Amino acid sequence: MPAISVILPVHNRADVLPRAIESVLAQELADFELIVVDDGSSDASAKLAQGYDDQRIRLIRLDENRGGNVARNEGLRAAQSPLVAFLDSDDRYLATKLASVVAHFDKDPDLDLLVDSFLKVQPPGARNAEVVRRNPVINDRELFRRALFTRQLWKATPAITVRREAALKAPFDETLRRLQDFDFLIRISEFANCASTDEVLWVKYWDAGAISAQDNMISANVELVRRHPEYLRTRAYRPGLAHALRLSAWRRLKKGDLAGIARDVAKLADAFGRGEAARLSWEALRPRPALRA
Repeated sequence: MPAISVILPVHNRADVLPRAIESVLAQELADFELIVVDDGSSDASAKLAQGYDDQRIRLIRLDENRGGNVARNEGLRAAQSPLVAFLDSDDRYLATKLASVVAHFDKDPDLDLLVDSFLKVQPPGARNAEVVRRNPVINDRELFRRALFTRQLWKATPAITVRREAALKAPFDETLRRLQDFDFLIRISEFANCASTDEVLWVKYWDAGAISAQDNMISANVELVRRHPEYLRTRAYRPGLAHALRLSAWRRLKKGDLAGIARDVAKLADAFGRGEAARLSWEALRPRPALRA
């Protein structure tokens, strides 16, 4: 049984997949399995994964493109280790990633989930070529949930390492295309012991065309509130929702898209009523709070 399973979903990313795979093969910890889940690719992604002469790599092929969450859940079910990490096909691990997260779980047998930190690499020409996304050190489940809801945590899926048993109780929602990592963490933190670390263990390559960069943030947050009403109802959590609205408005302002801001406010009014939409819009103008116990 390997010390840890790495799940790597891919769909038509033959151009960057080797970088992701080779970052796993270069780990200081050699006791792992890498499960590449080909999500109905029409390019050479599956062939590339098969081309590595390494028995630690397993390939699962889906007949059609069903989405990253389906692929991750397939990997979860197939994983042979009780500990699971994730990697996206356009990102890469630093060499210490697996050794570090395994050490955290070895040190604390009661730990169910860990969120680590990462380096974000911007596209060429960006003002800051590299930005560290460093999380606070949290070892308390309730403080973790508050930090999660108030957007104090950088929570991209490759930052998550989780015990397989816990993940199977709250698998990725296969109907979501945005904020699936947020939704996963909300549901699993309801019963699991969760922590975060400031250790930078992987690299995220920002792609302006990625789903996470697209301008449907308001719709995604409205859907998240429908699934998790405590996000709107709990006073301690509301600043995170306001921050999401502020970020969306800022992105639109940078593009001069005032009509888009008006549409977003209308979406909030349709979902929650005019009064609530007005309160959220007002809260979005206030500064982001500091993390507190």
